[in-house]
Amino acid sequence: MLLSLKIENFRSIKEPLLLNFTTEKRLQEGYLPYNAFRVNEVELLHSLVIYGRNAAGKSNVIMAFKAILYLIENSDTYKLDKILDVYEPFLFDNKCKKSPVKFEVEFLGLESRIAYKFILEYNATEITREALYFYPEGVMSKLYDRNTDLITYGIYYKGSKKSIEDDLLKNQLYLSKSSRNKVKYLDEVYLFFKKFLQISTVHDTEYDATIINSFAKLSLEDSKLKSNLLELLKAADTNIQDFRITENEKNFKFPDNFPDKARQDILAKFKYNILTTHPLFENGIEIGEEQIELENESFGTKKFLAVGSLILETLGYGGVIIIDELDKGLHPLLTKLLLSLFNSNTNNPKNAQLVFATHDSALLDSDILRRDQICFVEKDFEGGSFLYKLSDIKGVRKDIPIDRWYLSGRFKAIPVTGEINLNF
Repeated sequence: MLLSLKIENFRSIKEPLLLNFTTEKRLQEGYLPYNAFRVNEVELLHSLVIYGRNAAGKSNVIMAFKAILYLIENSDTYKLDKILDVYEPFLFDNKCKKSPVKFEVEFLGLESRIAYKFILEYNATEITREALYFYPEGVMSKLYDRNTDLITYGIYYKGSKKSIEDDLLKNQLYLSKSSRNKVKYLDEVYLFFKKFLQISTVHDTEYDATIINSFAKLSLEDSKLKSNLLELLKAADTNIQDFRITENEKNFKFPDNFPDKARQDILAKFKYNILTTHPLFENGIEIGEEQIELENESFGTKKFLAVGSLILETLGYGGVIIIDELDKGLHPLLTKLLLSLFNSNTNNPKNAQLVFATHDSALLDSDILRRDQICFVEKDFEGGSFLYKLSDIKGVRKDIPIDRWYLSGRFKAIPVTGEINLNF
């Protein structure tokens, strides 16, 4: 469960930017009881929504999560000369262009419910700082702290040290290397990022098809997942009554000189066939059903199925899902439907969390979101992104028309448009 993410000197973010999941205690939002939950005397939000004009930096907040996850998942395989291609400092300040990117993530272990703080700083060629602290008895204690080549350990660190240090390159994360050894506490941290943090930033039909294809396999193995997907499709008024998944035969004929990689990609892409079932009518009377291939469904239906699949998976294990432009290709009511799954005691019993960027002002409704769930990203005069919440703005009551106030510019974070004079 996420507590917070601090970002500094990354893409459009120059000064430290804090994305915070803890509730604002002074707010009286008791009429939305399931938008937050309590763990270890800390009240956390089920969802955060990020607004802002184009190029303000909304996507860069999400890309920060992706950069951290990328290094954790891949850096243990890096060779000595591998450049850290996720090094993307703020470019509009000469000092920043030569300084490390900095991240701090605070979260709760899903099994232990212990709070952790993971610190990561790096430049183009090396990890300049990496540290892991935790709160086993409510007091912050060190597990390890690495500054370039020097690594120090706390009393709670139990497990291999020398074997990891001897094989650790300057461009590799200690946390990634430790995943090959069984190290208490570090295992839980690694698995949090690897298994319980899911990030979606790509929006194209190939990406959606890949997601749907992977969930086709899971649906064949898990009848509960299929029934939940079907429930979601029916609730979205897609007119789909059922869907059937079959595995295609593998006896495709390829030329002898066809590349193996391309062969495997094609077999994976067309491994499953998905047919959706719709009611069949005659003279206005339903007489049966008609099946069509999923490919013939609308873009919006396929997008809803892809995103809905990811969300159902996250709800199932109580993880965290981060999506850029959740509303892309979806009707505002469908975006609201997906958001409502997280802010629900019934549909989110494991307290999964959602973060997403959007332009959909229809969600700016005090009957849907608490004021501390609504974030705005704006840029300063140097082009640096900063974040603030609706709850940070004084004089904003819970009974105001938030959407209208936002579009009128009262909260900023909207484009300032001017007249256009075209010359043909």
